[in-house]
Amino acid sequence: MLYRLIICLSLISSAFCNAPKLKVVATFSILGDLIRQVGGVDVEVNFIVPESADPHVYQPTPQDAAMLAKAELVFINGLDFEGWLERLIANSGYTGEVITASAKVKPRILVNSKGETVDDPHAWHCVKNAMLYVECIADALIAARPSLKDKILKNKETYLNELIKLEEWVQAQYQRFPAARRLVVTTHDAFWYYGDAYNITFLSPVGISTDAEPSAAAVANLIKDIRTKNIRAVFIESLSSRKLIVEIAAEAGVNVDGTLYADSLSASHQTASPAQSYVAMIRHNTQEIVKGLDS
Repeated sequence: MLYRLIICLSLISSAFCNAPKLKVVATFSILGDLIRQVGGVDVEVNFIVPESADPHVYQPTPQDAAMLAKAELVFINGLDFEGWLERLIANSGYTGEVITASAKVKPRILVNSKGETVDDPHAWHCVKNAMLYVECIADALIAARPSLKDKILKNKETYLNELIKLEEWVQAQYQRFPAARRLVVTTHDAFWYYGDAYNITFLSPVGISTDAEPSAAAVANLIKDIRTKNIRAVFIESLSSRKLIVEIAAEAGVNVDGTLYADSLSASHQTASPAQSYVAMIRHNTQEIVKGLDS
């Protein structure tokens, strides 16, 4: 009798331990990493936009629709970032919840060239905003799989502590630079939240979306700013063409300092991949900017 009881308990334990993972789809790699950190080994996370593709102008594939159809939960950034998502969901037949990870963030609101009000979607570049993403992610994962509550809350606490230390580290890197020197040029207007958090002014030839076309006046004004304000921190972004920024830097008589990651992590399969996680991306970008400000 005791032997049978042990066998039954063993089978129940085995079934519990081998419970299927919660299948989650995120729209892009940065969001996918935040979900992985909170969900841990019990959550299977896939993301739609590969690291090599630009989320602003991404064209979904039939494979994306198939992946979405199998998901139990879908996470998006929101803030007008995934303009292609509604069509993809319709094509996939997905009928589950769509969670907006940025729901607790206070967005930067802009007016585009058509006079329309739009949100700046790049909220994750402020580490404190990423903490708000983590809160939303944890709440959604627990609601979807209550049996994982204790594990998810533990993962959340561990990761939030890591982000708190990251925030303190980033703040410390800029203490020796007066505000007047904290001037950085990038490919598009993706780093406002970072700049607002760490008192850095970012200048760029185009707006918040990479599909915008720079005007001749905007380029001329940027070249003038680089010259007159003695800006030395000039960067390309990992998903953007080098051509425009290289031409601007050459005209202004400065060098391009390196690469920043704005809308995607770096590919995990690459040997030299400095931004394979959210934390690594923030550290890499900060170290690059500091080197640029020091030049």
